[in-house]
Amino acid sequence: MRLIDTHCHLNLIENKEDIIKSFKENNVNFVIEVGIDIENSFKSLELADNHKNIYCAVGIHPNESKKLSNKDFDTINILAKNEKVVAIGEIGLDYYREYTTKNEQYYSFVNQFNLAKENKLPVILHIRDAYDDAFNLIVNEGVNEDLGVVHCFSSDWKTAKKFLDLGFYIGIDGPITFKNNYKLVEVVKNTPVEYILPETDSPFLTPVPFRGKKNNPIYTKYIITKIAEIKNINPEELSEIFIENAKKLFKRIKI
Repeated sequence: MRLIDTHCHLNLIENKEDIIKSFKENNVNFVIEVGIDIENSFKSLELADNHKNIYCAVGIHPNESKKLSNKDFDTINILAKNEKVVAIGEIGLDYYREYTTKNEQYYSFVNQFNLAKENKLPVILHIRDAYDDAFNLIVNEGVNEDLGVVHCFSSDWKTAKKFLDLGFYIGIDGPITFKNNYKLVEVVKNTPVEYILPETDSPFLTPVPFRGKKNNPIYTKYIITKIAEIKNINPEELSEIFIENAKKLFKRIKI
């Protein structure tokens, strides 16, 4: 089974080079390294530039959106011109913790959402306890024709359908393997396979059977296998569909 991981943070893992070296033997086709702030976005692009099978997204996470200026957005705009940058992200709204005010998050989200449109790039959305506000903001700003993915989706089917109707993909992570996660299982059951993307969010959200340990992109096979079980599809077949999904959304992927 050929594997992909459309959302990881290898730069947050100490032994990242060892993990990257293991990609070939574990049949990992490509991964997307996702930025969370300016410094980390530079590191994400550096990692992508140094490895053929790594692409990246650049952006400022909502929890990192304090005291931003136009200079920060100009920097993201410059980085976005690089062909190894396949998306703007992760960007969005996060009300779970009060690291930043809602106004700071709105300012960051709107600016980066519009940067994505200017650069004809999809967005990688981080939304936590803020699905309605994020949806309304996107609709008010005008839907980006290049759309994007709702990373690590954690709401219900009704909410998923709203984003799907706009044309967004749904990112499914390790929690789909957790026991009694009925709400997410319903989302996977109802979402067309052509609009699902497998993610690990490494080093976080490790799937069963390695839950509690550090995650890494190789474990995407457990996420794909679980989705295949829910959808009653052959895992190898499904993994090929997911590769095509990723290439369709992230158009700069050439591997």
